[in-house]
Amino acid sequence: MNLENYNEAISYADTAFSNDNYELALEWYKKALAENPDDLYALSRAGTVCVPLDKYDESFGFFEKALKIDPENGDNYYNMGNAYFFHADFGKSLEMYTEAEKRGCSEDVAPKLYYQLAMLCSVRQDVKGALINFQKYEEADKTNVAALDPSVISEKIKLYMFAEDYENAEKCAAQWVAVAPGDIRSYMVYFSIQMANSDLDGAEKTITDAEKYADLTPDDEISVAVNKAALYTAKGDLNNEEAAEYQQKAYDILTGLRGSNKYDEEKKREISLTLAELCVKMGRFDEAIEAAKTVIPPSELRKVEVAAAAPSDAGADLTDAEVDNMLASDIDAIDAKKSSGELSDEIGEYAEVYYDEDGNPVRQYDDEVLNGSTIDGSASKADTENNASAPASEKAAEVDNDRVYFLLLSCYAAKEDFKEALKIASYIKHSDNDYYAYFGRYTEAYAMKKLGMPEASKKYDEGIAFFRSRMLKSSGNNYAVIFRARMYAEIGKYAKAEEMANLLTEADKNGMMEYISECKNENPAQ
Repeated sequence: MNLENYNEAISYADTAFSNDNYELALEWYKKALAENPDDLYALSRAGTVCVPLDKYDESFGFFEKALKIDPENGDNYYNMGNAYFFHADFGKSLEMYTEAEKRGCSEDVAPKLYYQLAMLCSVRQDVKGALINFQKYEEADKTNVAALDPSVISEKIKLYMFAEDYENAEKCAAQWVAVAPGDIRSYMVYFSIQMANSDLDGAEKTITDAEKYADLTPDDEISVAVNKAALYTAKGDLNNEEAAEYQQKAYDILTGLRGSNKYDEEKKREISLTLAELCVKMGRFDEAIEAAKTVIPPSELRKVEVAAAAPSDAGADLTDAEVDNMLASDIDAIDAKKSSGELSDEIGEYAEVYYDEDGNPVRQYDDEVLNGSTIDGSASKADTENNASAPASEKAAEVDNDRVYFLLLSCYAAKEDFKEALKIASYIKHSDNDYYAYFGRYTEAYAMKKLGMPEASKKYDEGIAFFRSRMLKSSGNNYAVIFRARMYAEIGKYAKAEEMANLLTEADKNGMMEYISECKNENPAQ
């Protein structure tokens, strides 16, 4: 062995490795091994540097050779275990780590071993095992700095949150802020936990400290401001006397952000939606509607108009003959789709069937059957082509549209603009979110009733049967109970409404009983 060449190769390799130049480092470690093929240091470093290069076969080769040379060295098993860990072969990784612990590792490797074991436990959601190994990691660390490692603290927070141990999660979050006062993530995690625990004063201090001490990017500034607005909104919810003051503080923050040109369109949509939801709380419904409509691309709003065109255009002045004509037109449309092969002859099999309290079937076809969708609920060819031609900017504007539609529906209902409410309700009743869908189905019937539409009675029958089926399907479905009770009260079936109300919690029951009394007062004849 040429010692000078070996030392030079190791020096160059270590320098390249420390500068993350892994390809060059591997080249020099191989040169060192050419001088001394059995050198454990060079074998270990060469195997390690292969991992970030995704050269796992080479990595295993280097480590296997190291194990043959010194099979009792725990560090060699640890290194092999790491290669398997990053190769996502967790079974082999655990096997190697276990062997490493059994044989014992060097002072600087032992803490790393327990850290990796903790991460393995975390992968399989073994909270207790992960926390024990993190404790071993801290105890094995002779430098006493392991307990201050932000990555460990943040991982422990996740574990405590998963175990719903919020007290210890909050302690860890406070430690993270203490050891990483410039890291915005530490403040945001601490803030979120405090908000969840209703520690609003603590959350306010945390978010204020984040503004003062954290290193903030423009996106971070938005997150801090939006969270501060959420804090003030929450304070207003808990303090009726100062609600208006807190809501105004939140409003000022969000309108200031919305008027800035510093942020991209995606961030502006996020701000607009948060502002719209705040405006609902403040009773500024027109402003909420304006803000919400900026969040959804025009093509999405057009879908609502198209889907709801038929029911929204129907009015209170329709005669029985006109209603019959509308029904006949619907039947003709279905027959035409069946003749063309667009719909199956067994269309009735696809209708939703609910049963009222008397056991009578109530059959309901989705609006999409007559509005251009296929029977399986997928978009028609025309809809697909229209969507494909939408501007790229609209396609990129991915937002939770149903959340926005629900907000719009709430505003129109509060404004008693039942024509607009009906449009949104007819659309959102198909949401995957149960509450949005329930509210949409209920509001559709209620809006029809308020508009004096002859179809309202049928919609109430369908709605009551629907909510009954949901109650039977899932016990404890309070949303279904509440909407069913409201619908009974609105059509004068007060005994049934009270029967539903008695199933609720005391607070919800009292509120429902008040609503039933209001309905009785409005319709004394019933």
